Formats: sequence, structure tokens, C-alpha cells
Amino acid sequence: MTRSVDGHALGRFDDGTGAFTGLAVGDRVLRLTDDSLVKGPATYLALLEEWATVSAALPRLAAQAGPGDGLPIGDLDVLAPVEPRQIFQAGANYRSHVAQIILASREPDDLRSDEELRRAAEQMMDEKVRRGNPFVFAGLPTALCGPDHDVLLPPESSQIDWETELAVVIGARAHRVPAQRAMNHVAGYTVCNDVSARDLQFTPENRVLGGDWIRAKNRPTFLPTGPFLVPAEQIPDHRQLRITFDLNGERMQDDVPASMLFDVPSLIAAVSAATTLLPGDLLLTGSPAGNGGHWRRWLQPGDVMEAAIAGLGGHRNRCVPEVV
Repeated sequence: MTRSVDGHALGRFDDGTGAFTGLAVGDRVLRLTDDSLVKGPATYLALLEEWATVSAALPRLAAQAGPGDGLPIGDLDVLAPVEPRQIFQAGANYRSHVAQIILASREPDDLRSDEELRRAAEQMMDEKVRRGNPFVFAGLPTALCGPDHDVLLPPESSQIDWETELAVVIGARAHRVPAQRAMNHVAGYTVCNDVSARDLQFTPENRVLGGDWIRAKNRPTFLPTGPFLVPAEQIPDHRQLRITFDLNGERMQDDVPASMLFDVPSLIAAVSAATTLLPGDLLLTGSPAGNGGHWRRWLQPGDVMEAAIAGLGGHRNRCVPEVV
């Protein structure tokens, strides 16, 4: 997949000799050397722990780069740009997605029209924003894979779904941070695809206990991420970034983060009220409408997923059967 960066972005790459952290400028990557931006190795977590200093130095490094400096992105294996200690994921956080869920869950004896049901859904969502809290669950870093890597479809699931999401990278420790100051804790953004085995998420034997997030969402390769960590300073308004998902070239999802029920500051405030967000942590903000359940179409071996967010880049992941 051909890639380039407008401005600059952080990433993780492999040149065949091992993984390294680099600064992407245009269509080339500058290897970040030890003891340059931070003391010691320039690892992802080391850079994010010193994000205030690092982010101020990145524009200077990018401006100093010559046309032939670094390595072509096309010659490198692009890895997931983040190595978070914690992953938090918002669910049912887009108006369009919640409306689709409610319409699909209509009881047989509910005689309301689709329009009446949509109006009721909007009222319910408005009330939740006024009085409620976002639904957030934890993910596992072991589910991460790169933006070009194959996604493994496990044999025990026949209903594997996709969810393209704007993901926030935390740049400063946050505990009980009010929404008014939450954006001060954002390092930047990346793209995630929250792949989910729906038939394993709410199994009959465990339904009373809630969702089985481990079996459904945290399998290896179920979280394609990247290609880059784009610093927040380079995104004028994250709420207007266009989110799309294509399956084998057919558009399935298309929305903007302005459609979220709980915006990024509200999500950070809610999560940090319950726990402590650490530098480098990943916060997924929810998926727009257009998932497999809506289309009655589940992922199959050979499918090609293309998840993208304007200004951040995208993925191209092939689905292959997991060999067990």
C-alpha cells in the first residue's frame, strides 16, 4: 500500500533487521536514534512519557530532513505505531450506530414505524448524554497488528465483524481530568479497526453476565492499527475527520466523529474518573454505523478490509483463516 504523510507523524517500522521507531516525513522515514529526543533508547513509551518535549522537537526534525534522508516507507514493514500499556474502547457511541442497533432489535410486537423508532432512539440518546455515562471496556495490547498485516479468522466463529474507529493516543498522565482540560492530555490520533466475533460476544450460557470481550474482541490481529501516530497539533478539528470502511472495494461505513454521543473530552473525563490513563495509552472512540450485522455480511477468508480516516491514513488487511 503506497503511503505518505502530510507534515510529519510517528510510526514503528521494521527494515528487516528489527523494529524501530521513526519519524515519517513525506514518503520517507527517519530512524530516531538513542539519546536524541529522550535519554536512552527512543522507544514508543519513552517518547510518549516525554511527549511535551518530544512533540515540540518533531517539527524541527521534520523541517531539517532532506529529500534523500531516511528510508522509503515503501521499503519498510509498517507496524502498529503504538505500544500501549492500556487500551480503552467506547461502545455504542455513534448516533447512526445506536439507531441501527435499536432498529435491528425491534420486538415482533413493536408496531411503530421506522421513523417513529428513530425518533425514540434520538430521544433516548439525548437523555443518555444529559444524564448518563459512556460505555467503555478494556482491550488487550496483544490484539494489535499492523495496518497491512493479515487478520486471522478463528474457526470457532462464523460472524466476524468490522468497526473503523478514531483512536486517541494519550500524551500525559490523566486521573480525574475534567472535560474542559481533557484535550491537554491528547498526544495525537491513529486509526483502528475493532474486529469482533459477534457470535462469541453474547453467548447464551454467559449472556446474563454480559459480553465476553476476550473471546470476541481480543484475539491476535483483531485490532489493526495505524499506519501512524499523527500529532494532535496537525489536526485542526478531529471532529470532522472522515471515517470510511470498504470491504472488497464496497463502501460500508462513512461518518465523522462529530456524530459521537460522547465526544473525546467527555470520554477522557469519564475514563480518567474511573482509572488512570498513562502516556501512550490508546482510547478507541466507537464505531459509526455500517457494521456487518447491519449488512448481514460477515468477514470471510479472502476478504480485503480497507479502513481509513482522512488526514490519518488507512489500513489494507486481508482476512485469512487461522491455522490451529
